[in-house]
Amino acid sequence: MSATGLVGWFVARDRRAVVAVSVFGAVLLWARAPSAVRNFYAEDGAIHYHEALTIGFGDSLGKSVDGYYVLVPRVVGFVVALVPVPAAALVNYLMVALVVAWINSTIYLSSETTLKSPLIRLSLAMSVTLLPIVGFESIANSANLQYLLLCASAVVLLGRQQTIGRRVNGVVILVITGLTTPLLVSLAPLVGMRIWRDRRDHGQHLPAVAFGWISGVVGQLSLVALFEYGSRGLGEGRSLQRTVFLFLDRVLGYNFIPFWPRITSESYSDSVNATLIGRALVCLLLVCLVAFLFVRVAQTGLRFEETNRVVSMILIVFTGGAFWLFIGTLFSTEPRYAVFPAFCITWSVLIAAELLGVTGTGHESRTRRQASAGIVFLLLLAFVTHWTPSELRRTGPTWSDGLRTAEEVCATTSSSMALVRIIPVYTDWWVELPCERIE
Repeated sequence: MSATGLVGWFVARDRRAVVAVSVFGAVLLWARAPSAVRNFYAEDGAIHYHEALTIGFGDSLGKSVDGYYVLVPRVVGFVVALVPVPAAALVNYLMVALVVAWINSTIYLSSETTLKSPLIRLSLAMSVTLLPIVGFESIANSANLQYLLLCASAVVLLGRQQTIGRRVNGVVILVITGLTTPLLVSLAPLVGMRIWRDRRDHGQHLPAVAFGWISGVVGQLSLVALFEYGSRGLGEGRSLQRTVFLFLDRVLGYNFIPFWPRITSESYSDSVNATLIGRALVCLLLVCLVAFLFVRVAQTGLRFEETNRVVSMILIVFTGGAFWLFIGTLFSTEPRYAVFPAFCITWSVLIAAELLGVTGTGHESRTRRQASAGIVFLLLLAFVTHWTPSELRRTGPTWSDGLRTAEEVCATTSSSMALVRIIPVYTDWWVELPCERIE
């Protein structure tokens, strides 16, 4: 096959994969969070939609949230503000589903450097919806898309962009992620790995995706330094003990142990009790098993000349763990920060499972393939047993109910503004709307 024919084959294959994976990802998101179409969640309505509606896209884009700039939620809010108010919650969900589908397809295409099986790559791509911790508060809302974009950016950095389309997509997603969260800087180890790998294999110049990462990071940090420096301090109640325990319980236990009960921040204090010790010990056992798997796979993988994948496996899990320890110790251990570390562990375990299945000969090879299938099955079992999102994400008033209540307020009072209740209901989240838009 000629070089032109090979490129054409890659492009045609990519198009089919993008369509199939995107559709499957959108359906899966709806299946796991069907209630998300009926109301806004937190910042989606109270900040991004409300400000796009009242001050316009340009002015809202120039406003930071918690001390940094969030491009993607601002764009989603702008699009939602263009539609009639009764359809706003539905359109918000559709926009989020579109971005998630983009993330799914990007992960699927870019992960073929570290994962060879299409089914395992599909499992990784869908993990940004299936991970148990995603269902806690991060599913189907634009405010937390930044953590899913981090997952896609990490995979892009370790991928290979054989076509112009892939290169453009990789650069675009990295720049957009950088302009949505300053946490893109945490992927620096993966950037270093990509530069080292490309120069070793091909002696090329700096890869395009490295430029994308630099542009995204510099863009966000420059905006923060110029306009928001010092506007966000360190988190309250920070402690290394808390961060380590919640890494074991929230990142590992809840995501990778089937039927593991959810723990909330209120359930944990710096005091130690028998229940917490028991949970920590079970999770430490899981750490030992995963570490043993990585060591064995690294040994056999290096013998079978799988150096790139072995190094990637180790670096990915290191990046995820360092991300959690840094964020948790300095800022917060909220569930949304566990999404990226859990994704990294899932990715590394899938690499290990695949390497386990392809190394070895004869009877040993058959045993390894069975073990590999068992590991993937246990991962999927943990996902399925935590299928239902948390009450935060699925209980509370619908957007239409809130609009009816607000319409009554406008009709019976002289107020020109009305508040529409949105979820979660554990705190006061509202969207303030002019009465003329409701009536």
